[in-house]
Amino acid sequence: MTAHELEVLRLSNSTPNNEKDDEYSIPLDISDIINICREYTKLTWQMQNQIEAILEMGVEEAIRNGAVNKGALPHIKNFLDKICKNVYFGDAIAQAQDCINIINLFLEKNSNNIMQN
Repeated sequence: MTAHELEVLRLSNSTPNNEKDDEYSIPLDISDIINICREYTKLTWQMQNQIEAILEMGVEEAIRNGAVNKGALPHIKNFLDKICKNVYFGDAIAQAQDCINIINLFLEKNSNNIMQN
């Protein structure tokens, strides 16, 4: 059993005082950071910039300003989904999920326009 697994086991056996505190008290393992960094580096530099643009401006404005290509949205969602699957990323999970939801709303709202492009 790794040190990380032992820590998770210890935390799961302890009595939580505050659910929010417990969410942020779970230690982030270096392998979690390495894995998400690998996923991020698999993206092209241009795709990385598009993710940053969405986080800074929002989906609609980033697309309207030409900072994000509509065709990149599925790839961006895929990367954000990988963040959501790691329970140790705390608030980043909520941010990634919010971003995925906004992308989904944009895609639903603009599905006819996207199919025509």
